[in-house]
Amino acid sequence: MDVAQEALDKLSAAGLVFREVMGTREELPPVNVASYMGNLGSESGPRGFLLGHDEKDLGRRFDQEWEQLARDSGLFSTGPDGRPEFLLGVDIAQDHSEDSEEQAWRWVRVALGDHWDIAGAGCANGILGAGANNPAFVMMSLDADVVVKGGYYQDGIGASVLRHPGRISELHAHARRIAFEFDWLEDEVRQWAEHWVAHVTDGEP
Repeated sequence: MDVAQEALDKLSAAGLVFREVMGTREELPPVNVASYMGNLGSESGPRGFLLGHDEKDLGRRFDQEWEQLARDSGLFSTGPDGRPEFLLGVDIAQDHSEDSEEQAWRWVRVALGDHWDIAGAGCANGILGAGANNPAFVMMSLDADVVVKGGYYQDGIGASVLRHPGRISELHAHARRIAFEFDWLEDEVRQWAEHWVAHVTDGEP
């Protein structure tokens, strides 16, 4: 599936280098499933950081904390050119006109460019958030073992990491809801969720 030029432009503005759109592979949880980690309690394993809204140089601090979290958690892989690479959940349709409800959330493999800005340019243009210093993104390692989600909260902004999403029963349940109940989602995503949960549970009820 092709990526809308608007999405490519936004990635570039955030300092992210586009590599490829990943297919709906059964070993990768759908973006819609991975993003559900924001609904998990601490007992399921998410850990991360939170910066108060009044934090000095909030955007710069967020980017620093995000990079440290990404490196410590194993989000990054090293690309052939030496750049850190990871997967980013992107609506590759990027049609936000009033008469369009089309969405096509896919994992896009990206690399960090020489000058990147997650909290500023990336959030401001909508590819990584809903305004500057308002993160709303989900990222995943290339091996699907690490998921990182950024969010805006009453107390501040932050990001959390979840390891081994394929082992989390709450994500299995949400994947089944997507596959068998959420009929407003595109058929490809529903089939993707069904195949992923079957893959990671290997016949478990």
